[in-house]
Amino acid sequence: RTLPILSLDAGLVFEREVGWFGRAAQQTLEPRLFYAYTPYRNQNNLPNFDSALADLVYAQLFTENIFSGSDRISNANQLTAALTTRILDDETGAERLRAAIAQRYYFTDQLVTLPGQPQGSDTSTDVLATLTAQLGRSWAIDLAMQYSAEEASVVQGTVGTRWQPGRASVLSAYYRYQSNGTSPNSTQSTGISQIDLSGQWPLTNRWYAVGRFNYSLVDKRVIDAVAGFEYQQDCWLLRFAVQRFATTAQNATTNFYLQLELNGLTSVGTSAANLLQRNIPGYHLLNPVPRSPGRFEFYE
Repeated sequence: RTLPILSLDAGLVFEREVGWFGRAAQQTLEPRLFYAYTPYRNQNNLPNFDSALADLVYAQLFTENIFSGSDRISNANQLTAALTTRILDDETGAERLRAAIAQRYYFTDQLVTLPGQPQGSDTSTDVLATLTAQLGRSWAIDLAMQYSAEEASVVQGTVGTRWQPGRASVLSAYYRYQSNGTSPNSTQSTGISQIDLSGQWPLTNRWYAVGRFNYSLVDKRVIDAVAGFEYQQDCWLLRFAVQRFATTAQNATTNFYLQLELNGLTSVGTSAANLLQRNIPGYHLLNPVPRSPGRFEFYE
């Protein structure tokens, strides 16, 4: 199967001087257009092993394929329009605030489908908006929402805060919401109301606690929980974590992770580091692998 894909990504950046809580700053206004075209090809005779309808998140609006995986390639004649504004500190260049809004428009029906699914005839997606604000050096606030014009309501949203005062020190609290029923851009049909707490925190110079607690207010049960510790010595590092997550409405599975790292040599055991990176926003690797320099690392 071979398909040509055309995509065009264009944008502009406008800047102006503003004040931001008594400090000099720059505000940007950044309109962006992303166009994608992929001709239709019937793929019903091809097996589907790993493709699924991709979650409708902000970054997905700037991709050519509405499916994840490689077994299905959607036909496309679509345009994403977006607008972003940022506040940048004049002295440090740090980004103090970022707000963005975007929507994708379809100029043709979505003919490529997953097995057993009908073809799509949406003319546009819901409106997606995101906001991130940095409050001082340690505090950050994140907000994301999906607004349905058809339902005239917010059908999905996330709001949370993150405190990160230093290296390997982060605490996060988030709330996630999704309305009942299936929106035009979501395959889920049940409502979601969840709190999600996570963190990585030093107990001593060598001991660190890590954990996550994801609780469903609708189902009144723990959806996902992680607890563990990290111990760092001069030349080695030990990680241990336990994860328990719901597999069905009544059942849950428990996994154990144990990992030993020898600095600059090797890592032995299950990858607890990957688990912690997936589950803890802002997680910091205590023993990061040195990055190999690129071909042009030392050229200006």
